[in-house]
Amino acid sequence: MRRLLFSALLALPTLLAALPAQSQLPASGSLAVVVNARCGVAVLTRNEVINIFFGRYRLFFNGREAQPADLEDSHPLRGQFYRRLVGKDVSEINAYWSRQIFSGRMQALPKVATPEEMSKWVVANPCGIGFVEQGRVDARFNIVHELAP
Repeated sequence: MRRLLFSALLALPTLLAALPAQSQLPASGSLAVVVNARCGVAVLTRNEVINIFFGRYRLFFNGREAQPADLEDSHPLRGQFYRRLVGKDVSEINAYWSRQIFSGRMQALPKVATPEEMSKWVVANPCGIGFVEQGRVDARFNIVHELAP
């Protein structure tokens, strides 16, 4: 038993080295809802963000068409976003969208695979809107809403 415990302790540094680096793990800091800086939108309320990401609003208050994007289901940042925004997990969000699509009321939001692709989407679309970690925001974006942990 002692030999087994001793062997496990010796193997611990190797096991820890195999874990992903901290920078590869999803951030637990603030999430920023961002729009393309050229869109002319400076701030959105929580309800406006909810209505855009749930397909209920198609236009910003300035009359320009909102072009939201979502992350793939498997990305952990997507779960964090919806948990902070509406207190629901990914399966509940997917069930909502399944009902909307099946009834013919709406089409699902376009999905991107990574936060980098989300940033590219927002920049590439005149009124693109998405969510990223606060640290990814630069001059190409306007932060319109923040979601604290």
